Amino acid sequence: MQNTKETAHRLDAADISRGITVPTRDGIMLSTNIHGAALGPLPVVLERTPYGKETCDQSERHAGMARPLTRAQLAVRFCEAGFIYVVQDCRGTGQSGGLFRKYTQEAADTVDTIDWIRSQAWCGGFIGMVGFSYGAACQVAALEFEKTIIDAACIDCGGFSDAYRSGIRQGGAFSLKQATWAYAQAIRDKSRAGDDAAVAALKSQSLQEWLEDGPWSQDHSPLQAAPAHRDNLATLWQAGDHSDFWLQPGLYKDPEMLAGSDTAALFITSWFDTSLISTLDNFQAKSKSPQASSQLIIGPWSHGNRFTSVAGEADFGPAATPETGLGCSLLEKRLGWLQCAFEQKTSNHPSPTTRIVYFEMGGGTGCRNNNGKIDHGGCWQSCTSWPPAHTRALAYTLAGDRLRAAFPDKYETERRWTSDPHNPVPTLGGAINSGEPVMSGGMFDQNVQFACSATDGASLSQCQRTDVLSFFTEPLGADIHIAGPITMELWIMCDQPDADITIKLIDCYPANGPAVNISDGILRLRYRDSWRFPQMMERDKPALITVMANPSANRFAAGHRIRVDIAASNFPNFDVNPQTGAQQGLPGQRQMANLTLVSSAQQPSRLLLTQRIHTT
Repeated sequence: MQNTKETAHRLDAADISRGITVPTRDGIMLSTNIHGAALGPLPVVLERTPYGKETCDQSERHAGMARPLTRAQLAVRFCEAGFIYVVQDCRGTGQSGGLFRKYTQEAADTVDTIDWIRSQAWCGGFIGMVGFSYGAACQVAALEFEKTIIDAACIDCGGFSDAYRSGIRQGGAFSLKQATWAYAQAIRDKSRAGDDAAVAALKSQSLQEWLEDGPWSQDHSPLQAAPAHRDNLATLWQAGDHSDFWLQPGLYKDPEMLAGSDTAALFITSWFDTSLISTLDNFQAKSKSPQASSQLIIGPWSHGNRFTSVAGEADFGPAATPETGLGCSLLEKRLGWLQCAFEQKTSNHPSPTTRIVYFEMGGGTGCRNNNGKIDHGGCWQSCTSWPPAHTRALAYTLAGDRLRAAFPDKYETERRWTSDPHNPVPTLGGAINSGEPVMSGGMFDQNVQFACSATDGASLSQCQRTDVLSFFTEPLGADIHIAGPITMELWIMCDQPDADITIKLIDCYPANGPAVNISDGILRLRYRDSWRFPQMMERDKPALITVMANPSANRFAAGHRIRVDIAASNFPNFDVNPQTGAQQGLPGQRQMANLTLVSSAQQPSRLLLTQRIHTT
């Protein structure tokens, strides 16, 4: 493939076609830039974005760079690697026509664009796709849609397997990053369009106050100056049950369809990214394809911030950046993946492979480094399946305020608390995208927020709140490595029709050191038995529930404690449950709920981890 300075010179001098219009099946024209067409026919790389085709997002900022690559610089890299690079504004954004319908428009529009590219003389036949976050959603939506052929895909921190289960809702609760994204994107869109009055109207709203006053509906929203974003958000917020709405292309991907796909797919995600569960689901389905390679990379980063070893308040060490830990930037990884897929496609001798590279967090000192960040450390691991092959279930039972691997035959624990929807438990880190300025993703010291003191040798987070229950192990006698699913089985009573149960897995350093969040999860109790058919709680009747947290990989070092915090809210990461049982997504009254957690030999409440076993 071509890789010359002459290629870059010709591209810079004369070969950027801007504002080319690509027609869709319903007549909408999508504005498209084409870089390097005069060098064709050549393989093509397509990227679709709602953020503006003239600029790049933070994912193109690499270690050592003060700012992301420009779109022109990125185009040069693709053309130097031997590709024609096509970038397009999504419908209703940038210079493209039509009305923006978040996620659900992308399958058909991507397919129509691919069909148009294949009809162009400069297209050499091979078409790959790239794209970060929403750009990744465009790729996943189009995979196997209407039997479209995408030869290779680089699915970077986005795309849904089931948006109801992860990404838009989780455990039945609504992810408020959808609201913060809509607000920020509305300002970007109106600024790009030169609508100063709309920008001023949007910026005059208090995002924090509106989130506290949620839900947002068509008639109750800070997005009145941006009707498309207002209506998209309200529709998602009000779709509380897992109805057929959630089976639309763009929101759901059939795993059997992915298993039959011939697309060579590189998946990228991170432990503190809302794309994690969907990416794992889609990778696992895609890796069953016998005809195409699949690779998965899971880093310790927050959304798109791969240029740094820091996520939130923690530093994972120099190896955390791709340039150091993986030997190249993620741009170079994508370029290499596309080139390899092209060579395999044209040689007609594919050699499908499946490979997973993930970052195991932990092993640091817990001390603050020169930048004031917690040294949590970590290292890269590799395997060929997820969870890794050599794992076993590790269970801890809740007894008193302890997590016990072994417990007496006779014991009984009841922990009661009150959930006040007017005073929800505040979010402090986790898997959060696009949450600024009201919340940040990543790892944080869970003790700092509430200035807690040590209790029986273990720091307890949020100890000034009576609506957070903490359970912890004794200091560990040996390292415990986890890699895989994290769940809790809990027996819960509630005196109201509905409430939420949240869990947070925490690594507690010894000697009053930091207590850092590893993963968290949530369940809206009405969905304890079925996402599609909600059932309200029976007053004060124990119900067995399962709360799924995001999967993770962490080394709990000897001397540390494993802790879980259990509460009934995590705001503003998730919307506040009014606890009335009313329809979701509509403004209404809120009421207090009294909850009881039960754990006994007959009704054991348990933390279930996936422990990685070292083999020789």
